[in-house]
Amino acid sequence: MWTPKLDDRPGPKYIRIADALAEDIYAGRLGVGERLPTHRDLAWRLGVTVGTVSRAYAEAERRGLVVGEVGRGSYVRAGARSATMMAMPAIASPRSIELGISRPPEGIAEAAFAEALADLSASPDLAELVNYQSHTGKWEHRIAGARWIAERGLETVADRVLVTSGAQHAVASSLMALCDPGDPVLVESVTWSGTRALANMMRLGLRPIAMDADGILPDSLEAACRTSGARVLYLTPEIQNPSSAILPIDRREAIAEIARRFDLTIVEDDIYGMLREHPNPPLASFAPERTIYITGSSKVLAPALRIGFASVPRDRLGRFAAAARATNWMAPPVMAEIVRRWIEDGTAAELAARTRAVVAERQAVARRALAGFDYQLAPGSFFLWLTLPEPWRSQDLVAAVSRRGVSLTATELFVPGREETPPAVRVSLTGARDDGQLEQGLGVLVETLRDSPEPFLAVA
Repeated sequence: MWTPKLDDRPGPKYIRIADALAEDIYAGRLGVGERLPTHRDLAWRLGVTVGTVSRAYAEAERRGLVVGEVGRGSYVRAGARSATMMAMPAIASPRSIELGISRPPEGIAEAAFAEALADLSASPDLAELVNYQSHTGKWEHRIAGARWIAERGLETVADRVLVTSGAQHAVASSLMALCDPGDPVLVESVTWSGTRALANMMRLGLRPIAMDADGILPDSLEAACRTSGARVLYLTPEIQNPSSAILPIDRREAIAEIARRFDLTIVEDDIYGMLREHPNPPLASFAPERTIYITGSSKVLAPALRIGFASVPRDRLGRFAAAARATNWMAPPVMAEIVRRWIEDGTAAELAARTRAVVAERQAVARRALAGFDYQLAPGSFFLWLTLPEPWRSQDLVAAVSRRGVSLTATELFVPGREETPPAVRVSLTGARDDGQLEQGLGVLVETLRDSPEPFLAVA
């Protein structure tokens, strides 16, 4: 009979019980259809009131973890583990150390943001900026986007650049424009979690392409093209999320050639490219006629700047623009104006340089803390890809460190379809408030990995 462990958990008792239930479902200690203790039995074992257990079960039902049947009791519902995988980063205490979310370091863009908002409030252009704009973006903003992309090493022109509500909106618009429900989409064998979510919503089938430490393998891509009938390849060649891989130039050339032979459209997500001081040329520079190149401001400048730019081949421009309009009439013009000003006055380049400097410091902290462990880390990357020592599995580690106040992202979120989850976990280096908090969080991670996972004991 299931009995949760409530020691060292923050918050009200009913929340602690619901959190423990979520962790045990996530870690596999509770399976679909498993019957939970009655309210009275669990209250007696935990030394709490029946009302507390009732509130805990109600909270678990609200989260989609359990279902209650009058006269039969409460059971773990189908799909509960998927629900916990999406919720695990949020289950940890607000006081936890964030090693899960990939975000820019705190304290870099705030002053520039405040100054930009003050300037805009007094600008004679404000009335226009708070009104409707073209769904492709103001012309001045498209010009700035073309300049931003050119600084990354890809020559484009403003009439091929669309302003989107962040890179995620651009990825969604690309898939909507290029795919029909049921179509296969080729992706890396571990891929950005947002692509998984989009594919599920759009009823697309993700087909994984084998990777090594440098990214996808051209031979595997060619084999998938021959057998899948896919027309679209989505990938992140520069600081691949979550593996931190950097795709070599010769592979970029090979992928471009394969895409031409099989008439693939490439969706290149270059959201992290500006974080590298000396990045490789974008994949789009090797196949500009068939690549939708996507970049954005949220990782390099500030998350609240939900502004992305997409450079789209002319023969795909109309479909992309229609999809962008259908999902979001326009990117927020006020935010786009801030990005334009920052690109043109050099603030964007300065903030990117400051971000790279802080990231380099965080990476140095990680190298010291993880000495002796196997991990992959690219210069400029917000995160590293940590190989787990035996017998650890990612879900066990996420649950174990969560109980100790550290938040990680479930590796399953990066695995397309029903592919096997690799024995690795993405560790964010920039989610923590500062170097000291990062060192503390990594210390918990190391201590946990040097211990053994809590054994799963089946109870008859």
